[in-house]
Amino acid sequence: MNGTQTLPVTHFDGRHPLGAPATLLWGGREATLVNAMVMERYPLQVLRVSPRIGTADRFIALPDGGQLQCADGPLLDALPQESRAEGAVAWLERKWGVALGALIALIVGLAALYNYGLPVLADNVAERVPIDYEVRLGSHALQWLDGNGFFTPSKLDAAKQAVLRDGFARLRRGLPQEQHMQLAFRAAPGIGPNALALPGGTIVLTDELVALAKSPEEALAVLAHEIGHIERRHTLRQLVQGSITAAIAATLAGDAATMSSAVAGFPVLLAQTKYSRDFEAEADDFGFRLLKANGISPDAFADIMARMSSDGCGDAEEPSSGFLSTHPVTQERIARARAAAR
Repeated sequence: MNGTQTLPVTHFDGRHPLGAPATLLWGGREATLVNAMVMERYPLQVLRVSPRIGTADRFIALPDGGQLQCADGPLLDALPQESRAEGAVAWLERKWGVALGALIALIVGLAALYNYGLPVLADNVAERVPIDYEVRLGSHALQWLDGNGFFTPSKLDAAKQAVLRDGFARLRRGLPQEQHMQLAFRAAPGIGPNALALPGGTIVLTDELVALAKSPEEALAVLAHEIGHIERRHTLRQLVQGSITAAIAATLAGDAATMSSAVAGFPVLLAQTKYSRDFEAEADDFGFRLLKANGISPDAFADIMARMSSDGCGDAEEPSSGFLSTHPVTQERIARARAAAR
């Protein structure tokens, strides 16, 4: 038969696990499969060749449920293809330089998304979260932290609590989130000196931080900083950003457990949240203005920050203080507090 193409193949009939050597011949509109046991004819249009993947063998699907396995070659391009888009993919697989460039572009794109696009997206999502939901979220988180031993009931005497509550009331007065802000005292031997702003307005102040402060003003300076986080909704924005990151990771990894683990571990994540430098600077500046408006020098913030750092002046890589483990201290932040005081 003129123009007949011949292709050696391995025939799998779909009923037996082992294949048998065979030959596929085609010309015109018909293909013929021939081996020692079989001679079958098929319309050429019903055959389907699998996509090209590097130099791997390819498969030809038969209408009777069988398939043929053969080495890749230009003859297969003349048969009906399972996917017409394989040409570009196969070309990319052969061009390692193009593939490397695409990989670099993907990494750069993901980095840009994480550093620029994701914060903007998280801000937009956080702005649309009703405050009532945020309050419930914070309440649930505090209950979980209490119930799992992160916090224990405060042993701070009533007089000290009253002084700090009065100062906190002055700091929050007239702020947009005033009605939602409340101060909670807890002991936290395992965490140490710490203050934690929860979604919805609750600020947890530990007995250990109050004990470390040499004056009520130093403790209030920390509270002013935490009020800045609440007013700017930093905690919620950080959690939303973390959730979006987990969702993207789950999508890329094809592992839903990544997302469910992030959601289940929300209270722990909250307790260990490390704010970005931008969030810290924003909360610092807000706190400095709030302190000065209430007759308290930002020096109080610089003093307690320097005391909490392991070397007394900031830039501690592994500070022992719980507050510093979630609020990175730098010499620059202490200097900015001193400058704000002047």
